Amino acid sequence: MNKLIKSVLLAAPLAAGAAYWFHTDTTPAAAGPTITTRPATLVAPGRVEPVRDAVKLAFEAQGRIVAIEVDEGNAVTAGQVLARLDDRLAKARVSAAEAQLSAAKARYSLARRGPRGEDLAAARADADAATAAAAHRDAEKSRSEALGKTGAVSTSVVDGDDAAARVAAAQAAAAKARYASLAKGSRMEMIEEAAAAVQLAQSELDAAKVALDQTVLRAPSDGVILRRTAEVGALVTLLQPTAIVTMADLRNLEIRAEVDEADVAAIAVGQPAFAMADAYGARKFPVTITQITHELGRKTVRDDDPRARVDTRVLEVVASFDGAPGVALPIGLRMSVYVGK
Repeated sequence: MNKLIKSVLLAAPLAAGAAYWFHTDTTPAAAGPTITTRPATLVAPGRVEPVRDAVKLAFEAQGRIVAIEVDEGNAVTAGQVLARLDDRLAKARVSAAEAQLSAAKARYSLARRGPRGEDLAAARADADAATAAAAHRDAEKSRSEALGKTGAVSTSVVDGDDAAARVAAAQAAAAKARYASLAKGSRMEMIEEAAAAVQLAQSELDAAKVALDQTVLRAPSDGVILRRTAEVGALVTLLQPTAIVTMADLRNLEIRAEVDEADVAAIAVGQPAFAMADAYGARKFPVTITQITHELGRKTVRDDDPRARVDTRVLEVVASFDGAPGVALPIGLRMSVYVGK
């Protein structure tokens, strides 16, 4: 009797299960459309950077550094001296070029003005003296020839007086030619040559001044020194230019952010937004989207969210601060830009 009751109790659940299996519809229900909801605010991680990229400044000439006038963190103004090279040789070349220019200008003035009255008078006197000497030598020649015919003087004396007479005549002719040339003034070709010499000397002086100026490194604009990468005494060469300092203009900052490719349709130039950084807690910095690039690239800004995808493609956008941020934001600070869709 007990075995019969146990058999009935065991068979009851099995029968109920079979009845459920054969009477239950096994056809799966039709799946409804999957709706993916995206957050109403777009978040784009980015970094702070200056509107104008930081620049590395180096000398245009080679030499040894004798002074560095700034250090990291110093604010500088356009034209301010940052560093100097040994300029002794460059200064000497400038002095030599200045002397050459002065000499060229003097020669040009002489060519333009022509000879002075005293020079003309001296040249005329030289010509008269040479003419008189030639006449005296000619008379001596005539007398020697007459005496030579009678045998009173030797042939050698006659030949010597003849040669002396010819030399005196040539000297007289040369003196007369010099006087005539001075009396006519400088030739145009001489004046043009002197003017060209002045231009050449001026160009050499300009080049020497440029070389001297290249021994001084100046700030190209207002900014802040970010890095100092050289020391006094270092040798600067042109084969491998050495950056002395790196500077940037920190007055105008922006955020270069990365928008996920799935959200590129929700971003547009002129959109208002705000930026936040962990360092400043809940503070919101008003920004505006001012630039959108046209090429997707790899994600470079990593955030601390473990759910964030790192293999996605992103589009870079630039967000400019609405006015001054109010605090000194360091370059490279990670900030998130929030844009309403």
